[in-house]
Amino acid sequence: MPGSTPLDEIPSASLLDLRERITRALAGSSIDREEGEGDEALTDAVAPLVDINSGLDRETGGFLIPPVDINAPGALDALALAGGPRLARDRAALLEIARYRILSFAHLREFVFGRTHPSVLTRRMLALKAAGFLTTWEERLPRGGHPRYALLTEKGLRWAMEALRTSATGQAHEQLVRYMLGGRPRKLLLLAPNTAPPFLPHQNETNRITATLARRPGLSVVWSSAWHRPFPNEARGVAMPQPDAVLVATVGGASQLVFVEHDRAQESPGSFAERKTTRYQLLLDLGLSRELLGFDTFTVLVTVTDPMHGRPVDRIRALQEVSAGAAMMRFTVAEWAAHEPEAPIWFRPDTPIRSASTILQDHGELAALVSNLVP
Repeated sequence: MPGSTPLDEIPSASLLDLRERITRALAGSSIDREEGEGDEALTDAVAPLVDINSGLDRETGGFLIPPVDINAPGALDALALAGGPRLARDRAALLEIARYRILSFAHLREFVFGRTHPSVLTRRMLALKAAGFLTTWEERLPRGGHPRYALLTEKGLRWAMEALRTSATGQAHEQLVRYMLGGRPRKLLLLAPNTAPPFLPHQNETNRITATLARRPGLSVVWSSAWHRPFPNEARGVAMPQPDAVLVATVGGASQLVFVEHDRAQESPGSFAERKTTRYQLLLDLGLSRELLGFDTFTVLVTVTDPMHGRPVDRIRALQEVSAGAAMMRFTVAEWAAHEPEAPIWFRPDTPIRSASTILQDHGELAALVSNLVP
């Protein structure tokens, strides 16, 4: 196994430390998969969605190419799979929903349908719904109207997963995608009408940040997904991290694995260290990143918002302290990442923070993303 060391060759003191870290990584199961999850509709009601930025979903935006260029000659023979949609834009919409779990119509309009009239999106969603590929769900907000969302049906999910699996064949991310898909189909997401599932604010914000990263020219992203708990609970007896999003970028001709952890300041710093920082570090220390995912190294982008207290920079400082020495970690304010993720907005674990301000210009010594990715 390249880059790994057999356990029987590790010094006893280091082995003891390694075992202690494995124990801590296995301590909690709140991010692990649960059997039957997603089989029943969610009925919990929560407070209205707190936007990262109240204007984000109202931006018009231009036409943006999906991470996989569906129009490139011969790029996606999988999209001609029997039973798939006939129109390229319909296929792009289904793949976008598949990669991001649940999508608002506003997201589809900005990132897939671009400058077309909003009625085009409505017609295509109705056509895909009539064809059995997706269903729609309406959120009822006390303020902000009734935003609509698209979710895949069993038919749509089956087609999209096979298309994604086939399109990764022969690519740098083939092993990663096959590991994420595993041997069992992904579960359908079912939502009851007139409810607000607890995960929706986090999912919306994660989708926005991930889609923005995926469209940055300097990153040349070839894979992006925001699946719920994308990895098995454990591998080789070690608990796996469960990133909120997974991307594969191409920087300087080399493929780089990027994880996104979107933090809403609802978890203690100690829990973050045990279930995130420690688990990511173990993937590297044990050579599991190469063995399981096909990448020797990776970067973890932590985007932070604090809707309850409004102090995201203080939260970043706390996460830095519990992630000291974890060279793969990068931190930033979620609102900055939602607009210009490639800009110099990223704190390393050892970057000094001298101000609690959320105004970017009040901070120095920040690095741009491309130059800040772990090689």
